[in-house]
Amino acid sequence: MKREVAGWINESLTGVMPLLELRGGDRHARVGGDLDFMVPPGLAIDACHLVAKAAEDRGWFLAGYRNIGYLAQIIIIKPLESGTDLALKVDFFDGLRWYGVGNDAAGIKLFGKLYPTCQDKVYLAGAAGFFQKILIVGRQSERDWLRVADTGMTYEALATVAGELNLPLTKQEAENRGVTGLAKWRLRAASGGATDLLSILPWFFCAVWAHMKFKLGVGTKYGMILGISGLDGSGKSTLVDRLLAAYSMAGGEQPTLIHLLPGWIPLPHKIFRRKKTQSNYTRPYSEPPVKSRLSGGMRLGYYLGAFFIARLWFGVQTVRGRVLIMDRSVVDFYSDPTRSRIPVKKLPDWLLCLLLPRGRLFYLDTSPAAVVARKGELTFEKAQSLQAAYRRTGTSVSVTMLNGNETPDTVFRELLGHLSTEYMRRIEAEVVTK
Repeated sequence: MKREVAGWINESLTGVMPLLELRGGDRHARVGGDLDFMVPPGLAIDACHLVAKAAEDRGWFLAGYRNIGYLAQIIIIKPLESGTDLALKVDFFDGLRWYGVGNDAAGIKLFGKLYPTCQDKVYLAGAAGFFQKILIVGRQSERDWLRVADTGMTYEALATVAGELNLPLTKQEAENRGVTGLAKWRLRAASGGATDLLSILPWFFCAVWAHMKFKLGVGTKYGMILGISGLDGSGKSTLVDRLLAAYSMAGGEQPTLIHLLPGWIPLPHKIFRRKKTQSNYTRPYSEPPVKSRLSGGMRLGYYLGAFFIARLWFGVQTVRGRVLIMDRSVVDFYSDPTRSRIPVKKLPDWLLCLLLPRGRLFYLDTSPAAVVARKGELTFEKAQSLQAAYRRTGTSVSVTMLNGNETPDTVFRELLGHLSTEYMRRIEAEVVTK
């Protein structure tokens, strides 16, 4: 599958920009995971855009986009009716400079001087993959070296290519499969065109800032809040689990799963009278309704404060480039306060707007009959009233309706379609402004 994808990626970029395939489609790659390519400096975002378009034409959905600076990355998912979906992360390294800092003297020479004259692009990709790895980690692993050796690249050839790119790497250092200490930093600086003290100092401070941004995750255009709401038995957990499985197959940084509230915010039953009230949250509709206004008011106050704090936390996480997937959210709480043991039929709309996180929120609208068949503690009448409440919530705020009466595959494709549209919008905005 990865060789097929790598094939149409090469096809979609041929004649548009030079491309070197570094890793992912070789015999040392793991199942699933990523494909790594390198393009000339400044073209990584364009490569993501073109490949994302080509993927859509072949039945794939764009489920992630990240711009780290020295590379741009997309995640693509292809749903299969069997439920065992295909997922890949595709990385495009933006030239050869470390953390994208400097004028990329090495990358410019690689694609401007060596690429046009090299007949064996696989051979050249071996050298590019070697340098890219040691710039980041200093030394290559045994598996990464086997990849380089498979391209036909030798230690002598690596030293020769390093000289062509003005990278300070000797044959002995190539035989050691990398460099350490000061030699590693000289190599990194040279990759960005910094070769003397006057140019190394500003390069170093820019590198420190780029490293901090990378660790903080800011400015990646990747952060997303995705909420799936619906009645118990509507199929939302199955939908969320399938999406998480696809992200896991693609590899990389995984989304954080949230059940109603972040795990570090305890629910009331975890603080007060845990043993007596545990069943209220595992089988909420099988319990008699709460009549005490004092008890309900205390719970309401606690939840309102918790949701407000959670909204602030969600905002920080999305700025840091995190993806948060919510299986139930404040939309569920607002639509059915009685589920949280609060004897209130309806809360004011302005309160929901105050607590609602900024993201893509979905409601899985499943028929009461189907819900009752899956969740025995619900009566048909209760399921009808809950469906009406969720629909009212959906019309008062920007909640996207998903037809839960369709097949799981159809619902999953519909969800991925919305994700793909959002991430494609982000890529196209960067293509226009870069």
